[in-house]
Amino acid sequence: MELRREPAGRRELIFALALLCLGAVLRILGLGFFPPGLNQDEASTGCDAWGLLVSGMDRNGDSWPVLFTSWGSGQNALYAYVVLPLMAVFGRSVTVLRLPAAILGTLSLFLFWRMGRRHGGPVMGLCALGLLAIDPWHLLISRWALESNLLPFCLLLGVFFLDLALADRPWCLLPAAGALALGLYAYGTAFLFLPLFLLPCCFLLLRRRFPLLPFLAALGLFILMALPIFLCNLRNQLGLESMKLLCFSLPRLTQTRQTATMSFSLQNLLNALKLLWKQSDGLPWNSAGPFGLLWGLPGLALSLGGLSCSVYRIARRRGEDTDYIALFALAASLISCLFIHVNVNRVNFLFLPLVWFQAAGLRALLEALPILRIPVCVLLLCALVFLCRYCLTQQRAVLEPAFHTGLLEAVSSLEEGDEPVWITNKVNMPYVYVLFARGTPPEEFQADLVYADPDAPFRRVTRFGRWRFGSVLPETGICILPLSEARKYEEDGYLRIRAAFGLYAVAEAGDF
Repeated sequence: MELRREPAGRRELIFALALLCLGAVLRILGLGFFPPGLNQDEASTGCDAWGLLVSGMDRNGDSWPVLFTSWGSGQNALYAYVVLPLMAVFGRSVTVLRLPAAILGTLSLFLFWRMGRRHGGPVMGLCALGLLAIDPWHLLISRWALESNLLPFCLLLGVFFLDLALADRPWCLLPAAGALALGLYAYGTAFLFLPLFLLPCCFLLLRRRFPLLPFLAALGLFILMALPIFLCNLRNQLGLESMKLLCFSLPRLTQTRQTATMSFSLQNLLNALKLLWKQSDGLPWNSAGPFGLLWGLPGLALSLGGLSCSVYRIARRRGEDTDYIALFALAASLISCLFIHVNVNRVNFLFLPLVWFQAAGLRALLEALPILRIPVCVLLLCALVFLCRYCLTQQRAVLEPAFHTGLLEAVSSLEEGDEPVWITNKVNMPYVYVLFARGTPPEEFQADLVYADPDAPFRRVTRFGRWRFGSVLPETGICILPLSEARKYEEDGYLRIRAAFGLYAVAEAGDF
């Protein structure tokens, strides 16, 4: 196996630093502006992280859980633990909540560059770095705090150290095992993907006559780190009660999320291939419009070209470790799709291998036709400009209703006073916005909490403290509801608008 270990030249370092800075700016700048507002899953993670910080428990009263009970059917906990120290330093805000996704997304660029350079030289390294830096899918997942968005980083970090371990640094298998085990806490689909991916990787290690002691140590670390979340899921599948493991809670859920989102079907795989063809699942937060998630059909063709190059090298017995690892990852991703009701978030392990193959395809193209280097760079920069323009205008407008722009500000405006406040439940789980905006401690939330159905997989809160949630406008009192509805009620004399915040209004109900 030939590795490119020569030191980077000055020009290469300048290009790499420029691309890293570009990628960082695209991911970190304006996190509170795009996406606008806050998604309910982000707010849920934020209020649970704040609860852990101030009380050592999530909003459901579980101390240091390995999996949040959240709505009732569970939510992955890793993101909350990652954002917790940032909240301790910088406080509670939308920007701080999204900062881990942006930082780890930027770190992914560095890992991608180093892996590309190690196995394909400067051209492959810069292709990998440049394509991931401006990739629409990766930009989207790096700018909002959906907990599943940490899974691609965990997998990439694990593969990065696995690659080092195969390159005569056997003890790097320990951090590889740790990073991959953390992926189990990032998103539940890792339980499908990782066994399918790690089994052929173990055969690759055996083929390389990998030292036994580092392998056994890494295996032990993986099992030790995976045990709490494995036991938590197993106990919920068996319907057992919650329990404590050392200082961590293994909570009982009202329903396991896998019940609703996983089942074996060939149609699931066909839906995944359809998703790749269309590069959208129809959800506004998982779309980059006409640009696709991987730059549309041209990007998909580039991935297929790079895949063909890797298969050709393997067939000619000239394949490198990354050729095998990328193929293992792609194959494991597609097999996993057989068991998943597909959307972009649930199969997010599928995209990094495709971006890697894009880089391999672009490298082959540029090495065959060096004259295309400048035109390709210009084309990609122009595409990036148009993508940014689309995201900050049309895409932002599409996301505003889904991310409830202005709701946090409306809630925050009513922090003073003790009169009851009614919030429309046309907002998905509006109570988490109250918890996040006010920083409500879990003890206060649990004190007089009322659920519409405490055993439902998605438990709706009808009231806690001074806050009320429902579908029928009260006859009197303070209300928060969509601004468009408030204006109609005001015209009919049912309420009077006090203030408007984005798409929401604070109003006083009554006979006016």
